[in-house]
Amino acid sequence: MLNILDMRDRHVIFWLFMLTSCALLAIGRLYEVRLKFLNINLTILISSVYIVSVISILLSIKKIILSKTKILFYLFYLAILVINPLLWLVFGVTDFGLINFINFGIIVVPISFIVVEKYARNDVLNTFYILLAVSCFLALLSSVGLSLSDRSDGRLAILGGGPIVFARWMGFGIISLYFLPISSKLSVKYIVILLFLILALASGSRGPMLALIVTGSVYVFLNFNKVILKISFGVFFMLSIFFYSGIEKKISEFGKLDRVFMNISKTGASSKSTTARQNLAVSSFIILQNYPLGIGAGNWRTVSNDLRPNHLTPDNLEYPHNIFLEVACEYGIQTLILLLLLFLYVFHLSYNKMKKYSGDKTSLYPVLFYLLVYFTLNSLVSGMLNDSRLLFLIISFILIHKPLIAKTSC
Repeated sequence: MLNILDMRDRHVIFWLFMLTSCALLAIGRLYEVRLKFLNINLTILISSVYIVSVISILLSIKKIILSKTKILFYLFYLAILVINPLLWLVFGVTDFGLINFINFGIIVVPISFIVVEKYARNDVLNTFYILLAVSCFLALLSSVGLSLSDRSDGRLAILGGGPIVFARWMGFGIISLYFLPISSKLSVKYIVILLFLILALASGSRGPMLALIVTGSVYVFLNFNKVILKISFGVFFMLSIFFYSGIEKKISEFGKLDRVFMNISKTGASSKSTTARQNLAVSSFIILQNYPLGIGAGNWRTVSNDLRPNHLTPDNLEYPHNIFLEVACEYGIQTLILLLLLFLYVFHLSYNKMKKYSGDKTSLYPVLFYLLVYFTLNSLVSGMLNDSRLLFLIISFILIHKPLIAKTSC
Protein backbone atom coordinates (compact mmCIF):
# COMPACT_ATOMS: atom_id res chain seq x y z
CA MET A 1 0.00 0.00 0.00
CA LEU A 2 2.83 2.39 0.89
CA ASN A 3 4.57 1.56 -2.39
CA ILE A 4 1.42 2.42 -4.36
CA LEU A 5 1.06 5.76 -2.56
CA ASP A 6 4.75 6.46 -3.11
CA MET A 7 4.38 5.77 -6.83
CA ARG A 8 1.34 8.05 -7.01
CA ASP A 9 3.24 10.82 -5.22
CA ARG A 10 6.14 10.52 -7.66
CA HIS A 11 3.72 10.60 -10.59
CA VAL A 12 2.09 13.77 -9.28
CA ILE A 13 5.47 15.41 -8.65
CA PHE A 14 6.61 14.48 -12.15
CA TRP A 15 3.52 16.06 -13.71
CA LEU A 16 3.94 19.17 -11.56
CA PHE A 17 7.51 19.42 -12.80
CA MET A 18 6.44 18.96 -16.41
CA LEU A 19 3.75 21.64 -16.23
CA THR A 20 5.77 24.20 -14.27
CA SER A 21 8.94 23.63 -16.31
CA CYS A 22 7.01 24.24 -19.54
CA ALA A 23 5.53 27.39 -18.02
CA LEU A 24 8.96 28.69 -17.06
CA LEU A 25 10.40 27.77 -20.45
CA ALA A 26 7.67 29.91 -21.99
CA ILE A 27 8.02 32.80 -19.52
CA GLY A 28 11.81 32.70 -19.48
CA ARG A 29 12.30 33.91 -15.92
CA LEU A 30 11.55 32.89 -12.35
CA TYR A 31 9.80 36.16 -11.58
CA GLU A 32 7.75 38.26 -13.99
CA VAL A 33 6.19 41.35 -12.47
CA ARG A 34 3.58 41.65 -15.24
CA LEU A 35 2.16 38.15 -14.77
CA LYS A 36 -0.51 38.82 -12.14
CA PHE A 37 -4.00 37.45 -11.54
CA LEU A 38 -6.23 38.85 -8.76
CA ASN A 39 -3.19 40.68 -7.37
CA ILE A 40 -1.32 37.37 -7.10
CA ASN A 41 1.94 37.03 -8.99
CA LEU A 42 1.62 33.69 -10.74
CA THR A 43 5.36 33.28 -11.34
CA ILE A 44 6.01 33.08 -7.59
CA LEU A 45 3.58 30.16 -7.32
CA ILE A 46 4.88 28.46 -10.49
CA SER A 47 8.54 28.89 -9.51
CA SER A 48 7.96 27.60 -5.99
CA VAL A 49 6.26 24.42 -7.21
CA TYR A 50 8.94 24.02 -9.89
CA ILE A 51 11.85 24.27 -7.43
CA VAL A 52 10.27 21.77 -5.01
CA SER A 53 9.60 19.29 -7.84
CA VAL A 54 13.13 19.72 -9.24
CA ILE A 55 14.72 18.95 -5.88
CA SER A 56 12.47 15.92 -5.41
CA ILE A 57 13.24 14.48 -8.85
CA LEU A 58 16.98 15.18 -8.65
CA LEU A 59 17.15 13.26 -5.38
CA SER A 60 15.44 10.30 -7.05
CA ILE A 61 18.12 9.92 -9.76
CA LYS A 62 20.21 6.90 -8.83
CA LYS A 63 22.04 6.12 -12.08
CA ILE A 64 23.51 8.16 -14.92
CA ILE A 65 24.44 6.64 -18.29
CA LEU A 66 27.15 8.74 -19.94
CA SER A 67 28.06 9.17 -23.61
CA LYS A 68 30.46 11.48 -25.45
CA THR A 69 27.69 13.88 -26.42
CA LYS A 70 26.15 13.89 -22.95
CA ILE A 71 29.55 14.56 -21.36
CA LEU A 72 30.03 17.53 -23.71
CA PHE A 73 26.55 18.79 -22.80
CA TYR A 74 27.21 18.64 -19.08
CA LEU A 75 30.71 20.10 -19.46
CA PHE A 76 29.26 23.06 -21.37
CA TYR A 77 26.78 23.75 -18.57
CA LEU A 78 29.52 23.30 -15.95
CA ALA A 79 31.76 25.77 -17.78
CA ILE A 80 28.95 28.35 -17.86
CA LEU A 81 28.22 27.95 -14.15
CA VAL A 82 31.85 27.90 -12.95
CA ILE A 83 33.66 30.31 -15.29
CA ASN A 84 31.09 33.12 -15.18
CA PRO A 85 31.38 33.93 -11.42
CA LEU A 86 35.18 34.04 -11.79
CA LEU A 87 34.91 36.51 -14.68
CA TRP A 88 32.51 38.65 -12.65
CA LEU A 89 35.25 39.06 -10.04
CA VAL A 90 37.35 40.77 -12.72
CA PHE A 91 34.79 42.64 -14.85
CA GLY A 92 32.00 43.24 -12.35
CA VAL A 93 28.32 42.25 -12.27
CA THR A 94 25.37 43.93 -13.99
CA ASP A 95 21.69 43.48 -13.14
CA PHE A 96 21.04 42.27 -16.67
CA GLY A 97 23.78 39.63 -16.49
CA LEU A 98 22.84 38.48 -12.98
CA ILE A 99 19.15 38.01 -13.82
CA ASN A 100 19.85 36.08 -17.00
CA PHE A 101 22.53 33.92 -15.37
CA ILE A 102 20.18 32.99 -12.50
CA ASN A 103 17.33 32.21 -14.88
CA PHE A 104 19.56 30.06 -17.09
CA GLY A 105 21.12 28.25 -14.15
CA ILE A 106 17.84 27.52 -12.33
CA ILE A 107 15.52 26.97 -15.30
CA VAL A 108 17.47 25.60 -18.27
CA VAL A 109 20.19 23.54 -16.57
CA PRO A 110 17.99 21.49 -14.15
CA ILE A 111 15.32 20.92 -16.82
CA SER A 112 17.93 19.61 -19.25
CA PHE A 113 19.45 17.26 -16.66
CA ILE A 114 16.09 15.84 -15.56
CA VAL A 115 14.88 15.43 -19.16
CA VAL A 116 18.03 13.57 -20.20
CA GLU A 117 18.11 11.28 -17.15
CA LYS A 118 14.42 10.68 -16.39
CA TYR A 119 12.28 11.23 -19.50
CA ALA A 120 10.87 8.57 -21.84
CA ARG A 121 8.91 8.92 -25.09
CA ASN A 122 5.55 9.58 -23.43
CA ASP A 123 7.08 12.35 -21.31
CA VAL A 124 8.57 13.98 -24.40
CA LEU A 125 5.26 13.73 -26.22
CA ASN A 126 3.34 15.22 -23.28
CA THR A 127 5.84 18.09 -23.14
CA PHE A 128 5.21 18.77 -26.83
CA TYR A 129 1.46 18.86 -26.19
CA ILE A 130 1.92 21.41 -23.41
CA LEU A 131 4.23 23.61 -25.48
CA LEU A 132 1.90 23.37 -28.47
CA ALA A 133 -0.88 24.57 -26.20
CA VAL A 134 1.30 27.62 -25.48
CA SER A 135 1.65 28.28 -29.23
CA CYS A 136 -2.10 27.93 -29.71
CA PHE A 137 -2.80 30.21 -26.75
CA LEU A 138 -0.53 32.92 -28.15
CA ALA A 139 -2.05 32.50 -31.60
CA LEU A 140 -5.54 32.85 -30.12
CA LEU A 141 -4.61 36.02 -28.24
CA SER A 142 -3.07 37.50 -31.36
CA SER A 143 -6.05 36.58 -33.50
CA VAL A 144 -8.38 38.57 -31.25
CA GLY A 145 -5.88 41.40 -30.78
CA LEU A 146 -5.05 40.79 -27.12
CA SER A 147 -1.31 40.21 -27.51
CA LEU A 148 -0.66 43.33 -29.53
CA SER A 149 2.10 45.26 -27.84
CA ASP A 150 2.45 48.99 -27.46
CA ARG A 151 5.31 49.02 -29.95
CA SER A 152 5.33 52.05 -32.21
CA ASP A 153 6.03 49.92 -35.29
CA GLY A 154 2.79 47.94 -34.87
CA ARG A 155 4.45 44.52 -34.96
CA LEU A 156 2.82 41.57 -33.22
CA ALA A 157 4.50 40.63 -29.97
CA ILE A 158 4.18 38.03 -27.28
CA LEU A 159 2.72 39.00 -23.87
CA GLY A 160 6.05 39.51 -22.12
CA GLY A 161 8.41 39.43 -25.08
CA GLY A 162 8.95 40.82 -28.54
CA PRO A 163 8.01 39.99 -32.14
CA ILE A 164 10.99 37.65 -32.59
CA VAL A 165 9.94 35.49 -29.63
CA PHE A 166 6.35 35.45 -30.89
CA ALA A 167 7.40 34.38 -34.41
CA ARG A 168 9.66 31.72 -32.94
CA TRP A 169 6.73 30.19 -31.05
CA MET A 170 4.68 30.15 -34.26
CA GLY A 171 7.56 28.40 -36.05
CA PHE A 172 7.76 25.85 -33.26
CA GLY A 173 4.02 25.18 -33.69
CA ILE A 174 4.34 24.75 -37.47
CA ILE A 175 7.22 22.26 -37.31
CA SER A 176 5.77 20.33 -34.36
CA LEU A 177 2.33 19.93 -35.93
CA TYR A 178 3.80 18.82 -39.25
CA PHE A 179 6.25 16.22 -37.91
CA LEU A 180 4.74 14.91 -34.66
CA PRO A 181 3.22 11.42 -35.05
CA ILE A 182 -0.19 12.43 -33.70
CA SER A 183 -3.57 11.45 -35.09
CA SER A 184 -5.70 14.39 -36.17
CA LYS A 185 -7.88 15.41 -39.05
CA LEU A 186 -5.60 16.45 -41.91
CA SER A 187 -7.64 19.53 -42.78
CA VAL A 188 -7.62 20.84 -39.19
CA LYS A 189 -3.88 20.25 -38.89
CA TYR A 190 -3.03 22.28 -41.99
CA ILE A 191 -5.50 25.04 -41.16
CA VAL A 192 -3.72 25.55 -37.82
CA ILE A 193 -0.33 25.43 -39.55
CA LEU A 194 -1.53 28.09 -42.01
CA LEU A 195 -2.77 30.24 -39.11
CA PHE A 196 0.63 29.97 -37.39
CA LEU A 197 2.36 30.92 -40.64
CA ILE A 198 0.14 33.98 -41.16
CA LEU A 199 0.77 35.17 -37.59
CA ALA A 200 4.52 34.59 -37.94
CA LEU A 201 4.50 36.76 -41.07
CA ALA A 202 2.42 39.41 -39.30
CA SER A 203 5.07 39.67 -36.58
CA GLY A 204 7.44 41.24 -39.10
CA SER A 205 10.36 39.14 -37.81
CA ARG A 206 12.71 38.06 -40.56
CA GLY A 207 15.01 35.83 -38.51
CA PRO A 208 12.42 33.17 -37.52
CA MET A 209 10.87 33.25 -41.01
CA LEU A 210 14.26 32.76 -42.67
CA ALA A 211 15.01 29.91 -40.24
CA LEU A 212 11.65 28.33 -41.11
CA ILE A 213 12.32 28.57 -44.85
CA VAL A 214 15.81 27.07 -44.51
CA THR A 215 14.48 24.27 -42.28
CA GLY A 216 11.81 23.48 -44.88
CA SER A 217 14.47 23.46 -47.58
CA VAL A 218 16.57 20.98 -45.58
CA TYR A 219 13.51 18.74 -45.25
CA VAL A 220 12.81 18.86 -48.99
CA PHE A 221 16.49 18.20 -49.80
CA LEU A 222 16.67 15.15 -47.52
CA ASN A 223 13.33 13.73 -48.71
CA PHE A 224 13.09 15.08 -52.26
CA ASN A 225 11.62 12.05 -54.02
CA LYS A 226 9.07 11.40 -51.26
CA VAL A 227 7.73 14.88 -50.66
CA ILE A 228 8.28 17.03 -53.74
CA LEU A 229 4.76 16.53 -55.13
CA LYS A 230 3.07 16.92 -51.74
CA ILE A 231 5.12 20.00 -50.87
CA SER A 232 4.53 21.56 -54.28
CA PHE A 233 0.78 21.07 -53.98
CA GLY A 234 0.75 22.38 -50.40
CA VAL A 235 2.77 25.49 -51.27
CA PHE A 236 0.59 26.17 -54.33
CA PHE A 237 -2.57 25.76 -52.23
CA MET A 238 -1.35 28.08 -49.46
CA LEU A 239 -0.09 30.72 -51.89
CA SER A 240 -3.39 30.62 -53.76
CA ILE A 241 -5.33 31.24 -50.56
CA PHE A 242 -2.81 33.84 -49.46
CA PHE A 243 -2.83 36.00 -52.58
CA TYR A 244 -6.28 35.47 -54.10
CA SER A 245 -8.29 35.83 -50.91
CA GLY A 246 -6.86 39.23 -49.97
CA ILE A 247 -5.37 37.86 -46.76
CA GLU A 248 -2.00 39.48 -47.48
CA LYS A 249 -3.59 42.94 -47.32
CA LYS A 250 -5.23 42.18 -43.99
CA ILE A 251 -1.93 40.86 -42.61
CA SER A 252 -0.15 44.02 -43.73
CA GLU A 253 -2.74 46.08 -41.88
CA PHE A 254 -2.63 43.76 -38.87
CA GLY A 255 1.15 43.49 -38.51
CA LYS A 256 4.31 44.23 -40.46
CA LEU A 257 4.42 41.83 -43.40
CA ASP A 258 6.50 44.23 -45.50
CA ARG A 259 9.32 44.15 -42.93
CA VAL A 260 9.85 40.41 -43.48
CA PHE A 261 10.80 41.07 -47.09
CA MET A 262 12.66 44.33 -46.42
CA ASN A 263 16.04 43.08 -47.59
CA ILE A 264 14.51 41.76 -50.78
CA SER A 265 12.86 45.02 -51.74
CA LYS A 266 15.68 47.26 -50.48
CA THR A 267 19.44 47.29 -50.47
CA GLY A 268 20.70 45.21 -47.56
CA ALA A 269 22.88 48.02 -46.22
CA SER A 270 19.86 50.29 -45.95
CA SER A 271 18.23 48.01 -43.45
CA LYS A 272 18.78 49.30 -39.91
CA SER A 273 18.35 45.81 -38.52
CA THR A 274 20.95 44.29 -40.86
CA THR A 275 23.44 47.10 -40.20
CA ALA A 276 22.92 46.69 -36.45
CA ARG A 277 23.69 42.96 -36.68
CA GLN A 278 26.92 43.76 -38.56
CA ASN A 279 27.98 46.26 -35.90
CA LEU A 280 27.23 43.72 -33.17
CA ALA A 281 29.47 41.17 -34.90
CA VAL A 282 32.31 43.69 -35.32
CA SER A 283 32.09 44.65 -31.64
CA SER A 284 32.13 40.99 -30.64
CA PHE A 285 35.30 40.23 -32.61
CA ILE A 286 37.02 43.27 -31.08
CA ILE A 287 36.09 42.02 -27.60
CA LEU A 288 37.46 38.57 -28.46
CA GLN A 289 40.75 40.08 -29.60
CA ASN A 290 41.15 41.84 -26.26
CA TYR A 291 39.54 39.34 -23.86
CA PRO A 292 39.63 35.82 -25.35
CA LEU A 293 38.92 34.19 -21.98
CA GLY A 294 35.60 36.03 -21.55
CA ILE A 295 34.19 39.10 -19.80
CA GLY A 296 31.30 37.62 -17.79
CA ALA A 297 27.56 37.46 -18.46
CA GLY A 298 25.87 40.81 -19.04
CA ASN A 299 29.08 42.79 -19.64
CA TRP A 300 29.06 42.71 -23.44
CA ARG A 301 27.65 46.21 -24.05
CA THR A 302 29.76 47.86 -21.34
CA VAL A 303 33.02 46.38 -22.60
CA SER A 304 32.05 47.02 -26.22
CA ASN A 305 31.48 50.71 -25.52
CA ASP A 306 34.78 50.93 -23.64
CA LEU A 307 36.65 49.43 -26.61
CA ARG A 308 34.69 51.37 -29.28
CA PRO A 309 33.89 54.80 -27.78
CA ASN A 310 33.20 56.16 -31.27
CA HIS A 311 30.62 53.42 -32.00
CA LEU A 312 28.55 53.25 -28.84
CA THR A 313 26.02 50.42 -28.60
CA PRO A 314 22.46 51.53 -27.67
CA ASP A 315 21.04 50.55 -24.28
CA ASN A 316 18.57 48.14 -25.88
CA LEU A 317 21.36 46.01 -27.40
CA GLU A 318 22.85 44.18 -24.44
CA TYR A 319 24.20 41.15 -26.34
CA PRO A 320 25.47 40.26 -29.86
CA HIS A 321 22.28 38.43 -31.00
CA ASN A 322 24.29 35.32 -31.89
CA ILE A 323 24.67 32.49 -29.40
CA PHE A 324 28.20 31.57 -30.52
CA LEU A 325 29.47 35.17 -30.33
CA GLU A 326 27.74 35.64 -26.99
CA VAL A 327 29.26 32.51 -25.48
CA ALA A 328 32.70 33.35 -26.88
CA CYS A 329 32.66 36.95 -25.62
CA GLU A 330 31.04 36.46 -22.23
CA TYR A 331 32.22 32.96 -21.26
CA GLY A 332 35.45 32.64 -23.25
CA ILE A 333 36.85 30.78 -26.26
CA GLN A 334 37.19 27.64 -24.13
CA THR A 335 33.42 27.54 -23.57
CA LEU A 336 32.76 28.27 -27.25
CA ILE A 337 34.86 25.23 -28.21
CA LEU A 338 32.70 23.04 -25.96
CA LEU A 339 29.54 24.49 -27.52
CA LEU A 340 30.78 23.95 -31.09
CA LEU A 341 31.77 20.36 -30.34
CA LEU A 342 28.40 19.81 -28.68
CA PHE A 343 26.51 21.02 -31.76
CA LEU A 344 28.63 18.87 -34.10
CA TYR A 345 27.98 15.75 -32.02
CA VAL A 346 24.28 16.52 -31.45
CA PHE A 347 23.55 17.14 -35.14
CA HIS A 348 25.34 13.93 -36.07
CA LEU A 349 23.53 11.96 -33.36
CA SER A 350 20.13 13.47 -34.19
CA TYR A 351 20.44 12.74 -37.91
CA ASN A 352 21.62 9.17 -37.29
CA LYS A 353 18.75 8.46 -34.90
CA MET A 354 16.26 9.90 -37.39
CA LYS A 355 17.60 7.64 -40.15
CA LYS A 356 17.86 4.60 -37.87
CA TYR A 357 14.18 4.76 -36.89
CA SER A 358 12.90 6.13 -40.20
CA GLY A 359 10.72 3.05 -40.69
CA ASP A 360 8.89 3.59 -37.40
CA LYS A 361 5.95 5.99 -37.73
CA THR A 362 5.92 6.58 -33.97
CA SER A 363 9.48 7.94 -33.94
CA LEU A 364 9.94 11.42 -32.50
CA TYR A 365 13.37 11.90 -34.07
CA PRO A 366 12.18 13.70 -37.25
CA VAL A 367 10.48 16.49 -35.28
CA LEU A 368 13.52 16.76 -32.99
CA PHE A 369 15.97 16.99 -35.91
CA TYR A 370 14.08 19.71 -37.75
CA LEU A 371 13.41 21.68 -34.57
CA LEU A 372 17.14 21.42 -33.84
CA VAL A 373 17.85 22.95 -37.26
CA TYR A 374 15.19 25.63 -36.76
CA PHE A 375 16.24 26.76 -33.28
CA THR A 376 19.95 26.64 -34.14
CA LEU A 377 19.35 28.96 -37.09
CA ASN A 378 17.31 31.25 -34.84
CA SER A 379 20.13 31.41 -32.32
CA LEU A 380 22.50 32.68 -35.01
CA VAL A 381 20.54 35.84 -35.80
CA SER A 382 18.47 36.69 -32.73
CA GLY A 383 18.13 36.14 -29.03
CA MET A 384 20.68 35.25 -26.38
CA LEU A 385 21.73 32.22 -24.35
CA ASN A 386 18.72 32.41 -22.03
CA ASP A 387 16.42 32.88 -25.06
CA SER A 388 17.67 29.55 -26.46
CA ARG A 389 15.75 27.57 -23.83
CA LEU A 390 13.79 25.51 -26.34
CA LEU A 391 16.98 24.77 -28.28
CA PHE A 392 18.57 23.22 -25.19
CA LEU A 393 15.33 21.37 -24.45
CA ILE A 394 15.43 19.81 -27.93
CA ILE A 395 19.07 18.84 -27.41
CA SER A 396 18.07 17.22 -24.11
CA PHE A 397 15.34 15.19 -25.84
CA ILE A 398 17.84 13.95 -28.42
CA LEU A 399 20.25 12.82 -25.69
CA ILE A 400 17.68 10.60 -23.93
CA HIS A 401 19.19 7.12 -23.85
CA LYS A 402 16.00 5.11 -24.41
CA PRO A 403 14.81 5.24 -28.08
CA LEU A 404 11.89 7.62 -28.56
CA ILE A 405 9.62 5.16 -30.34
CA ALA A 406 6.36 3.69 -29.08
CA LYS A 407 7.39 0.09 -28.56
CA THR A 408 10.15 1.02 -26.06
CA SER A 409 8.31 3.78 -24.22
CA CYS A 410 6.97 1.52 -21.48
